[in-house]
Amino acid sequence: MTMNTLKLDELILEIANNPQHHSNLDSVYFNWKSVADNLVEQAYQSESPLVQYDEKISFELPFHAMGNINTTHLFGIDELMILSFYKNQKGKYKKVLDLGSNIGLHTIILSKLGINVDCYEADPDTFKVLQNNVLLNKLNNVNLNNAAAASYDGKAEFTRVCGNLTGSHLSGAKQNPYGKLEKFDVSVVNVCKNIGQYDFVKMDIEGQEADVFTNIKKEDWQSLDIMFEINGKENADKIFAYAIENKINLFTQKNNWKKVTSYSELPLSHLDGSIFASMKANVPW
Repeated sequence: MTMNTLKLDELILEIANNPQHHSNLDSVYFNWKSVADNLVEQAYQSESPLVQYDEKISFELPFHAMGNINTTHLFGIDELMILSFYKNQKGKYKKVLDLGSNIGLHTIILSKLGINVDCYEADPDTFKVLQNNVLLNKLNNVNLNNAAAASYDGKAEFTRVCGNLTGSHLSGAKQNPYGKLEKFDVSVVNVCKNIGQYDFVKMDIEGQEADVFTNIKKEDWQSLDIMFEINGKENADKIFAYAIENKINLFTQKNNWKKVTSYSELPLSHLDGSIFASMKANVPW
């Protein structure tokens, strides 16, 4: 049987080379979105297409249903912005922390780029899929952890959002979760205490981001960059106050990666794209 190919290499390169068009108010952004959506729809007519990330890197990410969404939604345009950032940083990051790994898209690409990856996924069912995808792609520089990321060690209640597993979270981290919910305890790991050993963190932990972000020691920021989303005003308030106090620079996708100078410039949900935090003076595209 012929394997379909999700040929993202040309689009990823174009996005990587044009960060000035990354805002969701830009017409080029919507052109890219249309191209990406069509490529993904065509490729996932087979259960496990070959994903072509660049001229040298390809991998498999089999179709997986996650409630009302599925694997195809992981290749949304805002996600491709982050994947394009990885391409531009090839060789610059050595050890990465992937918080909220889901089924492994970011982990796989970072690993294929030659980076050592420690990843955390709290949902045990999703974690099994992550494990299988790591094995499928023969990755040997990935450390898998079936645990939630936070600023403390122990156990906590986890809310699985059955209609959208990517929205699952530690109970209380998000207000008014909707639809069918399942609640159970998961292991929690304090990722802040050793975060200084990493040079990059991709963080997608559904409302827990302020807890982790504001518990990073100032000295750990000297060689640390973080790409993440903000979920809600309460998280944004805490993150902005901490960044100001500790002189951490924030840059937002919705403003084409310009430095944040006021609270109003912060994204308040995933719909506003990602945010980059660093001691660097700019985002190193």
